[in-house]
Amino acid sequence: MQRYFRTGPRAAVTHYGGPEVITVIEEDIPTPKAGEVRVKVLAAGVSLTDILAREGVHPETPRVPYTPGWDLVGTVDQLGEVNGFELRQTIVIMPIHGCYAQYVCVPQRTLVPVPAGLDAAEALAVVLNYITAYQMLHRSAKARPGQRMLIHGASGASAPRCCN
Repeated sequence: MQRYFRTGPRAAVTHYGGPEVITVIEEDIPTPKAGEVRVKVLAAGVSLTDILAREGVHPETPRVPYTPGWDLVGTVDQLGEVNGFELRQTIVIMPIHGCYAQYVCVPQRTLVPVPAGLDAAEALAVVLNYITAYQMLHRSAKARPGQRMLIHGASGASAPRCCN
């Protein structure tokens, strides 16, 4: 009996450089291990961090070859011995790389449920921008209640989040 495997595309960076270094490869759709969930990607972020990683200059750049994509919104497609999530549930995750694929397997503990009715692209826009804003305020500036500060460059994606 012949066995048929489902395949899906994913992007790959085989060496650092400009957008021309991104290639698309077709591979078997991954199967989640125990503690993992397979996610069907609905939207993946494209941000400055992705560009810097592709160029090899971001501090958290993975070694080549790798699949780019800092964050994604997707639906749970298959469960690998996990609790707390359901098939077709919409989630968001920020694994730092690997999101430019049709399917990804990720640890269950890293998933965050997306509220029902929220558009995938809108949910994705929140992830990296708000996490960056939070880190700037609390890790870098060590902001305290009642403290005043100047948010310089509030025209980008993250800085306006600091002003809310």
